[in-house]
Amino acid sequence: MSNRADRRASAKFAKGAAKRARTPTEAAIARAAGAFATQQSVEDFGSHLSARDFDTAWERLGNDLHDILDERFPEFRALVYSEAGTQALRLTGANGTERDVEARLFLCPVAGAPERVRAFAASTEDARRLETSLVEAGVVAEGGQCLLLPALVPVSAFFPDAAGPGRVRALHDALADRLAARLAGEPSSDGIPAPLAALFEPEEDEGGILFGALAGIEFVPATRAPGAEVPESELEAEAMARTAAEASWNDAFAADLGPDLALGAPQDWPACAAALAWERVRVPLDAARRDRGWPEEMPGTLHGGPTADGERLVFAALFPNGALGPFETPAELVWFDADSFFDRAATGTRELVEHESDRPVLAALRV
Repeated sequence: MSNRADRRASAKFAKGAAKRARTPTEAAIARAAGAFATQQSVEDFGSHLSARDFDTAWERLGNDLHDILDERFPEFRALVYSEAGTQALRLTGANGTERDVEARLFLCPVAGAPERVRAFAASTEDARRLETSLVEAGVVAEGGQCLLLPALVPVSAFFPDAAGPGRVRALHDALADRLAARLAGEPSSDGIPAPLAALFEPEEDEGGILFGALAGIEFVPATRAPGAEVPESELEAEAMARTAAEASWNDAFAADLGPDLALGAPQDWPACAAALAWERVRVPLDAARRDRGWPEEMPGTLHGGPTADGERLVFAALFPNGALGPFETPAELVWFDADSFFDRAATGTRELVEHESDRPVLAALRV
């Protein structure tokens, strides 16, 4: 079927889903999916994410969204989750002055010794130190402010069935309200917002390692009109500047937290899911290398492939001294932002070899 025929089919599915919609929110989601499939755009969709029934509508539309988007569903899903964590706000300062900002939810992936991770995540003092470090390193754009919630979001919260885009928007809004109150000189709580307590349910560690994320919000000055087109060269320059700022932040702050705690730079929700998926490979891989007393170096080759049921990706790492593995990670977290995951995997080895199944991966361990 041609691309034009694909677009016609997507538009037809979207129109039918919108007609069958039980609520305005459901209709808006169907129309947005159709627009994305045909125009690669979801303009004017952000306001619907704050609807109370968003996640109910999102879940109810599951089959329709797959019909509308086909193989592009993961891309659309990631975009909706990213949109859920971003909103334009107008702030009123303590002196009554107003300014426009972009409020962005971010997540810092964290992994390490369970008690160390829990203590760090629960510390208000460490949260404030982290806030300061992000601003000073330029990870938060010049003129911006940020706030961290001293609580751990467990890795299980990042599975798509665990938290819909509406809940991510609710977390964004709760943290944005707190930062706005702080900047206005008003009192605000550090505790977990009651309606979002389920997002922070503690979970058991995995083989002596605890994975999760710290949630925060940043306000950065609004420099562009909403929906404005930005030249590719400008986006590339911004990406390079952020990469340099994150490297500086890592050297000045994250690298000094010790070997029992790994903290990553801020990510949006899908990219954090992918980062945690990679941490579930990287952390046990590094531990296995250290246990054998091998030099601190990246693998010469990293083999990866999915299990037969598609639920996990399996990896094997080849070093000069031998092979380590298998290391497994949930496929759902990987596919949330596959580009981000495989970018991380590629930078963690000299050669990344992707296979269509886990059989060649397991075979590499027997060489």
